[in-house]
Formats: sequence, C-alpha cells, structure tokens
Amino acid sequence: MQLHAWDVHDHQHLGDPNSKPFGNGVLLWFQTDEFDDAVARARELNAEILEDVHINGRQREIWLRDRDGYVVVAAPGAGDI
Repeated sequence: MQLHAWDVHDHQHLGDPNSKPFGNGVLLWFQTDEFDDAVARARELNAEILEDVHINGRQREIWLRDRDGYVVVAAPGAGDI
C-alpha cells in the first residue's frame, strides 16, 4: 500500500479530496504470480480500468478502481516479470 498526500505526487487517479469521501491518496498494490489471469478476470468482470497493462520501471502493471472507489494496481510477482 502507498499513501500519498493529495498535493504531493502527480497521480491523476487519486481523485479530488473535495469530492471523494474515501482514502487520502491510498493506492493498493498487489503482486500475483498469475498476472495475465488476473488481467483477464478484470476484463471479464468489466472492471474500471484506469491504466491498461503497461510497463512501469521494469514491471508490467494495470491500474483499476474497486467498487468502493479505491485505486488498485496489480503487478506480476517476482517470478513473472
């Protein structure tokens, strides 16, 4: 989990603190050894995809919004880069 003050980092998906009742710059990161399967399930469930699969540094990741409005980032586990 990463916590960001609203005005410190430029993460467009954190939202607006004046209109979002949840979190204070909360970003949840999950690593999974079944990354491609997790991406496929997100698509099947019509998850709100904020940023599709892309490379960030040296790893792939996908950014989603959960049902409560939090930003969730999924990335491959150490063995699946």
